[in-house]
Amino acid sequence: MKTKQLLPIDPLARFQEIYDALQADRRWWRDTSPLRYAAISAITCPGPADKVAASIRKITENLRKESGFVGQLSRSLQFIIASMLLGYGDTARAFLQEVKRVRSVFRTEGIRRAAVYETMTILILRTQAQQKPITINSVKRLKDIYEEMKAHHWWLTGPEDLPVCAILCGQDHSVQQITQKSEDIYQALAKKKHRKGDTLQATANILSMVPDNAAKIAKRFVELAEGFRKSGVSIWQSDYDELAILTFLNHSTRRIVDNVLTHRETMKALKPKPGRSLTFSLAASTTFVALAQTDKTLQSVADMKLLMDMQAIIHAQQAAAAAAAASAAAAS
Repeated sequence: MKTKQLLPIDPLARFQEIYDALQADRRWWRDTSPLRYAAISAITCPGPADKVAASIRKITENLRKESGFVGQLSRSLQFIIASMLLGYGDTARAFLQEVKRVRSVFRTEGIRRAAVYETMTILILRTQAQQKPITINSVKRLKDIYEEMKAHHWWLTGPEDLPVCAILCGQDHSVQQITQKSEDIYQALAKKKHRKGDTLQATANILSMVPDNAAKIAKRFVELAEGFRKSGVSIWQSDYDELAILTFLNHSTRRIVDNVLTHRETMKALKPKPGRSLTFSLAASTTFVALAQTDKTLQSVADMKLLMDMQAIIHAQQAAAAAAAASAAAAS
């Protein structure tokens, strides 16, 4: 049964509480990034921060104890997935059993093999199914979206796009409508001098879920980027996913930018001190929760939670890709 999700009155303070609780037993050599993203994902979990942190650690340990493909999940991914499982009222055992079953279905349907990305994809599909068994129709729809996306960009589309395809499965539109809207946004942003490639495609896919037409969505995204630049914030490709979730907000550019900058000052004070990209990412997430509470275009807490989790997944993918590259370099 799905855990009740709670909108905190002060998302920034709630993040700090959960992060501090997760930090309490961290070994000094451990990376703090997964703890920070786990804290972001757990913002809407009810209960005292120490109990939320303890639950995340317990689920992480249960994930770690499993054998086989689960061993391919990095510690960073385990923490992020554990916080998502907690938020959706799921357990490590039930989730991993479903992963094993659905991966077999993926093979039957000819979906490309990629253990880490498949795991995250199944987590999203399972969330959409409210922890019920993922249906064959959902898997077929996933594959259709992936193949249609590949028809637009065969050289860009790969297994790393499966998680966002899973999110798009939940859209109430045809496969062709979904992918065409994403492509229209991609081309509109490219015309505005945003560099084409994997990052822009992932960004366009997220933006395609904004309830507006492609031209207006792209214009909104560009306005936010310019708003941050005018405030002295450099915007890089690594920041596109943050801009994408902020584009969902029906607030003025000035208000969004000012809120992110204010929240970012708090993030800069975290210990150990995070880098500029991470402070921007965390501030964008807490700003998103704070402003989404008064935004009638976002229908529910679940909508907001899914978008935040999508952001965490993107960063988890980046961590996985970096780890794979480091492993390949070490082996060569």
